[in-house]
Amino acid sequence: ARPRRDPSSPPRTLDSFYDAAYHHHDSSSTRTRTFARFRHWLTFLSLGVANSGDATEIGAMNFILSNRYFEEEMLAGGDYGGRGAAIASSIFAGMLVGGVATGALGDRWGRRPTLLMGLITNACAGICSSVCPTARSLAFCRFLSGFGIGAVLSSLITLATELSPPSRRGFHVTIVASFWTAGSIYAASVAWYLFGTLDANWRVFALAAAMPCALGGVLVGTFVPESARFLAMRGRYEEAAANANAVAEGMGYGGPPLEAEEIRYHFAGANIAPMAAATSPRKFGRAASALRHAKEAAAGVARLYDPDLRWTVTIPLQIVWFALSFGSGLCSWITKVFEASGLGDPYLATLLFCAANVPGNAAAAAAVDRVGRKALLVFSMVCGSLALLAFAHGARSEREGGADAWTSSQVAISACVFHAFLVMGWCAVSCMTSELFPTRIRSTGMGTCAAFGRVAAMGAQFVNGALIDDPGTLLTVASASLLAGSLSPVLFGMAETR
Repeated sequence: ARPRRDPSSPPRTLDSFYDAAYHHHDSSSTRTRTFARFRHWLTFLSLGVANSGDATEIGAMNFILSNRYFEEEMLAGGDYGGRGAAIASSIFAGMLVGGVATGALGDRWGRRPTLLMGLITNACAGICSSVCPTARSLAFCRFLSGFGIGAVLSSLITLATELSPPSRRGFHVTIVASFWTAGSIYAASVAWYLFGTLDANWRVFALAAAMPCALGGVLVGTFVPESARFLAMRGRYEEAAANANAVAEGMGYGGPPLEAEEIRYHFAGANIAPMAAATSPRKFGRAASALRHAKEAAAGVARLYDPDLRWTVTIPLQIVWFALSFGSGLCSWITKVFEASGLGDPYLATLLFCAANVPGNAAAAAAVDRVGRKALLVFSMVCGSLALLAFAHGARSEREGGADAWTSSQVAISACVFHAFLVMGWCAVSCMTSELFPTRIRSTGMGTCAAFGRVAAMGAQFVNGALIDDPGTLLTVASASLLAGSLSPVLFGMAETR
């Protein structure tokens, strides 16, 4: 039997309980502890696979745009600035709507249901994309896919944050975020094989790109619990205690379990709705319920701009998300940029570009808890901007073929360096965004910041489509975006988190 808590000891918080569970050592065998810890990591593996599915769907358009069959079927022979940009931006439009709508939903309905809804929507829309007969129907399916991605992004990092022990939270969130790399490499590898080797139709690739989201939905539904912190904020103390103890057991913990009364002690004055009023998805069809939830969502967004959050948290984070997303918009066109720069094998170059995420994620995982999120974020954005300038110079030289022209390998290296720093920046800002907003509006804050990013990404698609024949200028514009965004945390005095 497990020991009971000493009644004279102070009530434990969720954070202190998770930390104690993570660092707990008992007399059980090494094999038993290893298996128990495996269950803990299986939770974060499931969240990581879900994240990789989003990366695959977002990155898919980069390869589809470069496919000659797609150009013939959907772009009327090469309308990249019009149809191409519209189709590429539709997924970001969906992410904008999905991020705002489901960010507030995650704070009312739950992190896990919102995440599952997003994964299922994304997978279904991705499969439908492979059979679309027209550019308009494809744009609509990409919009639906973006809506699902918005739901995933607004809930996934929040859930990872709230299931992590606080002393290792940055590491856990970075591990989940690093699976974006796995999704990018998967998409690049499949594209290299299907397009570069088999000269396959883009529809086959679109179908393959939907598979990681489907797998992520199965894994999350099987292995990922709801956040105990969310349940506690809803006044569901018994469920919160049960989930917290299940998470702790997954870490190999065998000490006194967390009790519902301990959670009640810390959350009784903070819950946003009594248990009886906890909302079921079945009630969403009622007009009164829908109106109430709309008002609550609006109140959550308004709370983001309260004096204690407006200038030191919300606005600087939104600027950073805007700048990073505008720079990241380049990734949807990177294969076309490599083609326009004169590289002989753009698919191989894109595969190397995606693989550059690996050292970026490794560096972020090692540094995020040591140097701090803010310092890592600013450093990454500045270095990424400089790498883009080097990329722009190389692209111009390669096209001009002058005496000082860079080799193809040098162009690819500067692109890879940019991508490594870009992913470091995303890891840092993901941690900061999930930690700086209060629990009750955390998903709302994530969704709103993501919405600013989607607006930037949508605009970037049209800028990139218009400048695709002048890659040097395109890359310089992206560089300026990152450099300007890096000033925001410093100028606004954004708080550091560790």
